[in-house]
Amino acid sequence: MSESLIFESLYPEDLYQLPPKTQVIITKPWGELSEAEKEQLTKITEALRQRISPTLNLDAFQVVYTPALDLSAWLEKPQRLIYFGPAIKGLNYFELIETESTKMVLSESLLELIANEGSRQKLWTALKQLFLT
Repeated sequence: MSESLIFESLYPEDLYQLPPKTQVIITKPWGELSEAEKEQLTKITEALRQRISPTLNLDAFQVVYTPALDLSAWLEKPQRLIYFGPAIKGLNYFELIETESTKMVLSESLLELIANEGSRQKLWTALKQLFLT
């Protein structure tokens, strides 16, 4: 029996069922992000909290650094994922992408978003789809 099933059978009460965090993937280490990039990420999560759900503050997200997105290498797939980084061949920015276990939105880097109002609007449209579907 898998560890997850054992846990669920031992503790079926809602009290023990923590909602999964949305994974936010950045392609450079947190310490290398500029204050403007961190502020942009905070603005995104704050907009989600205000307009989508009051529970979506920065604590509802897990920021993960990885130089390249490769979900096949992850043992546990996230339910929702937001990626900020270089384009991935065969996948489009600002579209809701659904796999068997993960819904995701890919975006250009936080730094590029700061300078591009049109991209921020496209990202917002995609994020609404991610969290409202």
